[in-house]
Order: sequence, then C-alpha cells, then structure tokens
Amino acid sequence: MMQQGDHFDTTRRVSFSDTDASGRVHFTAILRYVEDAEHAFFASRGMAVIGENHGWPRVHIDCDYRAPLAFGDEVQIRLVVQVVGKTSIKYTFAVKKSDQLCSEGSMVIVRVEG
Repeated sequence: MMQQGDHFDTTRRVSFSDTDASGRVHFTAILRYVEDAEHAFFASRGMAVIGENHGWPRVHIDCDYRAPLAFGDEVQIRLVVQVVGKTSIKYTFAVKKSDQLCSEGSMVIVRVEG
C-alpha cells in the first residue's frame, strides 16, 4: 500500500494528438498524463488500478496551468502521496519541462468494491 510522502516520477513526450489548433497541449492531455503516471505508480507497487472486484475512480481533481507545452516537448511528471485514508488516496502532482513548472494540482481517488 502507499504511504504519505511516497512519490513517483516519470517522463513522456507531448504527442501531436495531444495538441490543439494553437499547437499547444490541450488542457485535458495534462490530466491523462497524470493518470498514466498514476497507473505506472500503482504497477510499480504491484497494485492494480482496476481489478475483478474493485476500481479507483476520481472524486476530486484540480489543476493550475502555469506554462504551455507543445508537440515534442519532454515533460516530467511527479506524483506525491499526501493523504492515505481508509479507502482514499490524495496526491499532488507537478508537470515540468526542464525545470519550468507547467502544471500542478491534486487528485483524490477512492477505492470502490464491486
């Protein structure tokens, strides 16, 4: 299981399909990047995001966009576990290009059975 302070880092490139008509990353792509990082984090811990009898839906998310990203940019995504409850986990996340903070926010997920 995850504990407060645990973190996970990963990198990826901005795909052309993640950009809008301005050539900048579409805001929803950032949330997919964070979700992909979360899935990799779970896998690194031997945990399943979706199982036969459970799932981890998002119940809250916020994101502040600080700087644009464009096609081909390499970005670093960091997740940090802030709170582990009985059935929930709250993360903070940061998306950076080099040392520049591009997006940051938080996400709460809850384990549901069934």
